[in-house]
Amino acid sequence: MTKTATNTARHLMKSDFFWRFVGGFAIGAVGVVALQPASAEHHDAAVRSAPAPAQTAR
Repeated sequence: MTKTATNTARHLMKSDFFWRFVGGFAIGAVGVVALQPASAEHHDAAVRSAPAPAQTAR
């Protein structure tokens, strides 16, 4: 890495924008993990209890 690239990377890591961006991904990941099992379980239960659709003759 060149000295300019190193300084640019160091400046990016110290920037407020970068940490807010990373924090948004972290909050989103926690939300996906927290909500996914509940919605998947609910969806499976609804599918199992629903009656099968009637087949039509063609």
